Amino acid sequence: MDEFVGSMEFCRQSEAREEEGKLRKPFTVTAVHPSPRPGGALNILFAGHSQTEPEHRMGPQKLDYVLIHTVMEGAGWFRCRERHYDLGPGDSFVILPDELHTYQADGERPWRYRWIAFRGPDAERWLAAAGIDAERPVVRGGNGTALAAMAAVERCFRRKEWTADWEAEGWLRLAFAAWASANRPEGPPAAATAKSVAAAEADRAARWLQARAAGAVSIARMAQELGYHRTHLTKLFRAELGVSPIRYLQQLRMERAKTLLMEPLRIEEVALSVGYADPLYFSKSFKKWVGCTPTEYRQQLGRS
Repeated sequence: MDEFVGSMEFCRQSEAREEEGKLRKPFTVTAVHPSPRPGGALNILFAGHSQTEPEHRMGPQKLDYVLIHTVMEGAGWFRCRERHYDLGPGDSFVILPDELHTYQADGERPWRYRWIAFRGPDAERWLAAAGIDAERPVVRGGNGTALAAMAAVERCFRRKEWTADWEAEGWLRLAFAAWASANRPEGPPAAATAKSVAAAEADRAARWLQARAAGAVSIARMAQELGYHRTHLTKLFRAELGVSPIRYLQQLRMERAKTLLMEPLRIEEVALSVGYADPLYFSKSFKKWVGCTPTEYRQQLGRS
């Protein structure tokens, strides 16, 4: 978070210096990915920013990658599929692969914007989740986070470090989170949701148990952290997963214990690793669940 706040501040300071130094004269700065991974699920190609000339125009043209612009200042228009969009500060317009498009800066208040380009199998999935397609290529809002993220990608490309790919993708995820939140403040349509609300919440509770299985677990604490009354969450969990949270936790711990018993670990170590401070209680629970003690289970593994 500190890195993100710092990036936003750096972005503001950098833009202020450029504004003073160039006195609104047109300029373009582009940073290309120094070491892209071929065949990746998402490949970020380049990022940059510019102050356009009055009536600066691009197109009609088609691209073979996704290109997103976020307007910082000025005005202009974007046209795609015979639809015209007037755009100003805070707006983002998305150019999709193989879509004929044109965009032009205003004659008196030309655009200043940042952009980022990427391609890959995950690109379409990210855009769909954010509610962006050729019929809805404009996002109104989310610009503060998006601008800071695009500036950070540009900087990491300039540093030419071998970790640029991971860093750039992380920043792009933040930008998409902002665009998706601005574009779909209520979330995706119900028809597009893979799971029902109840199923999603039960799954969230199951993942909470998975994360905490190695330590002391309180169902009351889980319900509190997830924002539910304990009784309601227990009923919801049982209805969706077919077992109570306690039963699910026991199953989870015992399956992990069986895996750990295949390793050269002491029974006490296995017990602690699956959330049992008392090895004797662990052994009794394991026998009740599996039908034999941990030692007998290990002996059976050795014979097999």
